[in-house]
Amino acid sequence: MRLLVVVALASLGLACGPPSIAGSTFEGDSEGWTVSNNGPLTTPTLVREGGNPAGHLCGKDEGDGDTWYFVAPVKFLGNASSALGKRLTFDLKQGSIFNQVRGRDVVLNGGGLAITWFIKFAPGLDWTPYSVRFDATSGWRIDEPTGPGADATEDDLRMVLGDLRSLRIRGEFFDGLNDTACIDNVYLGRD
Repeated sequence: MRLLVVVALASLGLACGPPSIAGSTFEGDSEGWTVSNNGPLTTPTLVREGGNPAGHLCGKDEGDGDTWYFVAPVKFLGNASSALGKRLTFDLKQGSIFNQVRGRDVVLNGGGLAITWFIKFAPGLDWTPYSVRFDATSGWRIDEPTGPGADATEDDLRMVLGDLRSLRIRGEFFDGLNDTACIDNVYLGRD
C-alpha cells in the first residue's frame, strides 16, 4: 500500500521536494512581509478571502506619493543561489488602473549589487500573475541611482542570489496618494 501511495504522489509531482526555495501564500498570516512606505517598514493588511485562492496581503500608500514596495521576510533571503535558472513568481492586483506610472517592479539586493526587473504590463483590478526567470536573457538590469543600467549577466545574478539581502516587489502603480495593491502566491526558485 505504501508503494502505491508513493508512486501516486510522485506521478503528481508531490514527492519531488519543495516547489521553491521559499514561498508565501498568506493563508493564515502575513508571514513576516512588510511594506516600505516612505519611512519605517509597516505591516500590510492580511485579507483572509478574495486571494488567489484564499488569503492575501494588501498595502496602501500612506506617504508622500513615493514608490512603495512589498518587502520579503528573512525566509527569502541568504544564499538563494539555487534559484539561478529558476523563476520568481507572484500575483498582484491594484485598486486603480488610472494614472499609471512606470518604475522598478522587482528589486533584489545582494553581494554588493542591486538588480531590477520591469514588468511588461501593470497589474489589473483582478489578479495578474507574473513570472521571471533568473537568467541573463529575462530582462534583469543592473539598478543604478539614475535608473536601469546594463543588462545583468549570469555572474551578476549569481552574485546577488548568493547573498540575497532584500527582495522587494512594487505595490505603487498609481500616480498619487492613497493607492492600494495586493500580493499573493510569491515563490522564489520555482522550476
